[in-house]
Amino acid sequence: MLKRIKEAGIIATLPGDLPLQSILPVGDALMAAPVQAVEVEDGRNAATIIADLSQRAGQHMLVGAGLVTTAVQAEIVIGAGAQFVTSPRLNEMVMACCRARAVLYVPGVISVLAAQAAYQSGCRLIRLRTGGPAGPDYVNTVRTALPELSVVVAADITAANVGHYVRAGAVAVVVSQALFTGPDQPMSEVINNARRLLKAWELKSPGTWQNGGPSGSSSPPAG
Repeated sequence: MLKRIKEAGIIATLPGDLPLQSILPVGDALMAAPVQAVEVEDGRNAATIIADLSQRAGQHMLVGAGLVTTAVQAEIVIGAGAQFVTSPRLNEMVMACCRARAVLYVPGVISVLAAQAAYQSGCRLIRLRTGGPAGPDYVNTVRTALPELSVVVAADITAANVGHYVRAGAVAVVVSQALFTGPDQPMSEVINNARRLLKAWELKSPGTWQNGGPSGSSSPPAG
């Protein structure tokens, strides 16, 4: 599963409180791009959306559940077909549920100490919340402190800054507003946004991040 997330690079987040008929066209647009991973945030329709996307996408897209905070929620979304589960912070009950069901668990962290706690609990992938001009530097700091821990970045990701996070060591990034702004958005715009992000991700090959910028540069990265 971790390998597939790394291959996807871009993880699109979708709200779980919209009607299914509003989300389905977005799912189709993301598959057309193609975006290979989607995370459905907690909401009244999250399980229904996860089940439908999982069935429609088959092996072409990973479908996960986000903002899961209880074991009951975890059981529901896993039962609906979620292939990975994230929570806002390390949650032992959610983690235990995921492990019992052989589903990848990804805790959210905001500090090196929280990343260390996740690693000590057996997690090998975290969702790091960061951003701003220093965001990529912070990713590099976490990766340097815990080189065996893979990092998915949740920040204000755009096509202009995604490459900075790749070079800082992120294995994937979580994208929301840069992809999907609401149910009234034209699907052609969703596809174009996704393709711009995917192209930016693919063009920026991983490398080292030093002195606040890519190797050989002393200028700070764009947030």
